[in-house]
Amino acid sequence: MVSVGTEVATLRPSPPVEGERGIDKVVAASSLAHHYLKAAIANPGLAVKRVKQIAQMQVVKWVPRRPRPPAADHVLGALSWSQDNATSFAGKAPTGLSLTTDASDFHYQARSAVIRVSPGHMVAVDLKGHLSPGVMSLGMLDAGGQRWLGLSVLAAGELDDRFIFDPQGETEVRLVLANAQGGITQLELSQVNTTLLAPDPHGTPQNEMDAAGWNLGYSAAGEVLATGAGVTDLAPGDWVACAGAGKANHADYVAVPRNLVCRVPAGLDLQIAATTTVGTIALQGVRRAEAALGETVCVIGLGLLGQITVQLLLASGCTVIGMDLDPLRLQRALDAGMQQGAGSPEALAALVRDLTGARGVDKTLMVAATKSDAVINLAMDITRRRGAVVIVGDVGLNVQRSQFYRKEIDLLMSTSYGPGRYDPSYEESGQDYPFAYVRWTLNRNMQSYLDLAAQGRLKIGSLIDEVVPLDQAPALYDRLARSAAAPLGVLLAYPDPAMPPPQPLDSSRVALRGHRKPQQGPAQAVLVGAGAYGQSMLVPMMERHPRHFFLRGVVSRDTVRGGNFVRERRLDIFATDLAPVLEDEAINLLVIATRHNEHAAQTLAGLQAGKHVFVEKPLAVHWEELDQLVQAYRALEAPPQLMVGFNRRFSPALLQLRQILQGRRSPLIINYRLNGGYIPLDHWIQTADGAGRNIGEACHMYDVFRSLAGAPVSRISASSINPGALPYARSDNFVATLAYEDGSVGNLVYTALGPKKGLPKERIEVFCDGEAYLIDDFKSLTRCSDGEVLWKSDQADKGHAEEMRLFGEAVAQGTDPVIAFDEIVETTAVALHVEDLIFGRTDA
Repeated sequence: MVSVGTEVATLRPSPPVEGERGIDKVVAASSLAHHYLKAAIANPGLAVKRVKQIAQMQVVKWVPRRPRPPAADHVLGALSWSQDNATSFAGKAPTGLSLTTDASDFHYQARSAVIRVSPGHMVAVDLKGHLSPGVMSLGMLDAGGQRWLGLSVLAAGELDDRFIFDPQGETEVRLVLANAQGGITQLELSQVNTTLLAPDPHGTPQNEMDAAGWNLGYSAAGEVLATGAGVTDLAPGDWVACAGAGKANHADYVAVPRNLVCRVPAGLDLQIAATTTVGTIALQGVRRAEAALGETVCVIGLGLLGQITVQLLLASGCTVIGMDLDPLRLQRALDAGMQQGAGSPEALAALVRDLTGARGVDKTLMVAATKSDAVINLAMDITRRRGAVVIVGDVGLNVQRSQFYRKEIDLLMSTSYGPGRYDPSYEESGQDYPFAYVRWTLNRNMQSYLDLAAQGRLKIGSLIDEVVPLDQAPALYDRLARSAAAPLGVLLAYPDPAMPPPQPLDSSRVALRGHRKPQQGPAQAVLVGAGAYGQSMLVPMMERHPRHFFLRGVVSRDTVRGGNFVRERRLDIFATDLAPVLEDEAINLLVIATRHNEHAAQTLAGLQAGKHVFVEKPLAVHWEELDQLVQAYRALEAPPQLMVGFNRRFSPALLQLRQILQGRRSPLIINYRLNGGYIPLDHWIQTADGAGRNIGEACHMYDVFRSLAGAPVSRISASSINPGALPYARSDNFVATLAYEDGSVGNLVYTALGPKKGLPKERIEVFCDGEAYLIDDFKSLTRCSDGEVLWKSDQADKGHAEEMRLFGEAVAQGTDPVIAFDEIVETTAVALHVEDLIFGRTDA
């Protein structure tokens, strides 16, 4: 179901400013889609703001069509080019091109002659050559140069790739080579060939890289195709309704946790079942109001939620008064049985006065969507003394105190579908609330709504105004954004498959069309976990070393985030499960950046499959996991490379300090202070997923001690704060002291009690041979005796780039591991032992 109020709110134009036409301006800005998609990876809020682009993006979906004879591709071959801002420019026989760019940021350097495109065809451009030292872009414009139709980045180094562009209905286009980030760049192309790709007879797209996904929708119904472990009350073939933003999205296939799924009663139309989430939001509002038989209740806002709320109240035996500024919506509620209605606040106040003897209604439910505070203050005015006002819609909350206080009104918030919503233990882990203590959880609310609809006590069918085929979704959203009068209920209908899909339905791996060509030579890598750290830190560091790494794909259960990242990087593998990647002999490197509790199992699986593994710290979060890894690794005849992301030892400051200390005579005294900042106890890092900050981050510090001492640990002691009932964790407020076999001592003070400002995060003091050295937040290394700064940088450099370079060389050359396996195991064991000590475990 399309939630017209919620999903379309950001699509609608803002009030006009100086001639600006809102959505028209956004539609004209389609060339910005790529920019905002990249930004949305780091800032999901931006994705919400830019969800307007769904109305302008070409939604590429496989939609079954009748088979038709395949058309032939048309090879255009060499193109003629003209010089723009390039400082040197020449053709190279027979199909090549050579140019040197100017130093501008984004100016055009050269453009092709006009390409005439047959209807339905895509434009494929094959490039071979070399680019250095910077990057450029290859784009496609309409023939007049007024509209961007696509853009791809050409990275420095060897080029051998195919780029596919959608002409988006244009019959004449041209290609453009442009600067991408400034600086003078030399482009030498031995081949530039162009082919018009004919439409696939089955409707399968030639290029899936432009089909960005968005988390739209949260109310759906369909058939169960498969169930996960532990789900015993549902089976393939059952019909269910499901809920949850980010789960029950507008998509052909969705994976939804069990507590967000309900069985559809026999005989209930699936179209009605698709409204379950929206209906359950209304039902929870009624439950929060505790509307009793015979009470008079007012509903402000008679959109889809308001209409369902009216029907639920009528089914509860209430007298219902409603208000909406739209006379058509008001009339629809009256036709459904609502006793009285008003079309303005003044009329509503008068109506309530006359019908209640000036006492006011018992309950008021605000189901409107407006930032105005007038709605909540109107609700206070019309509600009786000691009555209740329930917030269901998104309304302004600046309440005038006088009525609220004088009448002693209960102001209640109705949160989505009911108890369990936004509770990870309920939604994700499947832990139900006891029936006797929480009668109406969100799941039981969903089932109740379905049962009421199946019994005929709700007339939901009358509220569904449109059922739109999926392939018309872009036009639908565009129309909803532009139309002054939006329909109430709109459903998206998915076609029944008329022929086998491009890939098996049970496949957990897909190959996206239009991906870049795999390069032979570098390690063929897959990123496991498409979170912010993997995308924004590890992948860029790999891209700095194209001779060593070639990223082929992503494994992620987040199909929107992971899928968008795959499309942005033009990768050819996207999987939701690790198994098919492990079976792929072409893949020889896993880069693991999942949550901490998954690292050990994924690392073990990768090593046993013969893959090199780079795993972001920690290696393991339990002793049993570490034991399994050690036994498995030592059982391998020729173990692959294993690297844990202990990057700090590779920072410039520590590299230089280790060189200085090579000839030391005395042991080291190392003081490491980390001012980590407070993280709430319900944050994933503090839960079983993250295993706490000692295991999850302090392992970095233990590795620094080991790398400086150059000797195994011999003794460990640790003490933590006693937080009592205060919301602080022992595992991020402790002191650990490690003694080493060479006589050195490392002392770590790790705290989350310090300020966020005024004190750097990390400070390392090293004492040796009558000298002291200070590393300040990995921005400087100072010799304390004379104050000489031995190394300095404006930005903190914690060694990520050097770490990845050394690991890439070890993989390529088959040399010894960058960090010896025994050191990795020791550092992990130190973290686990400190954890035992600070929690007072008797077997520590």
